[in-house]
Amino acid sequence: MIAQLDLQTCGINLNEVECVFERSLSQCLSSKLKDALKGKKIMFTRDEKILFPVQGWGIRASPYCMTPITTIQPIVDNTTVSASDSSAIQIAETEEGSLYAVKSGIAISIGCNTLMHFKIGPILFYLSEQTIRNSEIDHRLARVVLVDSHIAKRMIRIRVERAIQMKLCKHFDKSIILTDGSLKSSLFEDNNQNIKNIAENCSLQQNSIIGISKNTRFKILDKISYPLTKIHCPAYLEVDLIIKSLVRNTIGDNLMVKFGNNNSPLLRADVVTPNYNKDEALGKLLGNDSIAEGYPETLRLAHHISTFTTIEVSCLKGHVLSNYDVTELAPEDIRKTLLGSISV
Repeated sequence: MIAQLDLQTCGINLNEVECVFERSLSQCLSSKLKDALKGKKIMFTRDEKILFPVQGWGIRASPYCMTPITTIQPIVDNTTVSASDSSAIQIAETEEGSLYAVKSGIAISIGCNTLMHFKIGPILFYLSEQTIRNSEIDHRLARVVLVDSHIAKRMIRIRVERAIQMKLCKHFDKSIILTDGSLKSSLFEDNNQNIKNIAENCSLQQNSIIGISKNTRFKILDKISYPLTKIHCPAYLEVDLIIKSLVRNTIGDNLMVKFGNNNSPLLRADVVTPNYNKDEALGKLLGNDSIAEGYPETLRLAHHISTFTTIEVSCLKGHVLSNYDVTELAPEDIRKTLLGSISV
């Protein structure tokens, strides 16, 4: 039996600690938890993932709930739909920098039939003070990239995606270009290949570009989109007022969209069209891309193509060991060493 420490012998009054604790929390939290939660709809979170209730939160008195819903009619006219996605991973570290790999996928569809798909990469990038010094990256951004691998991977992925999107918008005309994520300017973009330049080139070629997000960190969008869950066909709800008030660097029309029927998921979509006709652009997307489970099939395919497999990662490591005259060091997981592991 584990002996319990007598707090009184240590000079600690547990009742006083509890009172101080309650007073501290009561300044920012309601102590009447039962009254605060009574009658509320609740959804438990899981592993810090972004979740939303299947049937929505329900309608409440909100000015956004009065926003009209517009249904989307498919337009089948052999418009080309091209989608791209990318992923970046860290492969290794050296005394001076880190080695990363990036891979991209492109899928093309016409008339709801996927014509072809491509894989670009994996491509290796080595980031160190020396390699960044010879690049055009801003020196302040470079310092952050060198010390934070998550930011480095994001920068590599965004730059690669922008290069692909620029190439697609110049190659096609009168087409739909899909991207994974919102149409938002980023500090990581190259000045000559940023989202605004891509949108301008799309307009010159009469292309429409649509950025689709599978989830959003703005919880209010999930809550005000409740009316869309009751619509049994593809439709959208304009949320420009909310997005523009929260984010300064987005472009295009900001929407919450339902691409499928009945219980299809609600997605955020940013749409830029040459003629400001988002209904036509969304209609052509529905009429020329297969929408499986409420999500464009070309984007789904591009995502799977760009995802690294365990075999690919092992092959990349073998390639580095065989071709670059390096010496492998055995790694150690400090957290596991200090804390151990507990099976749950």
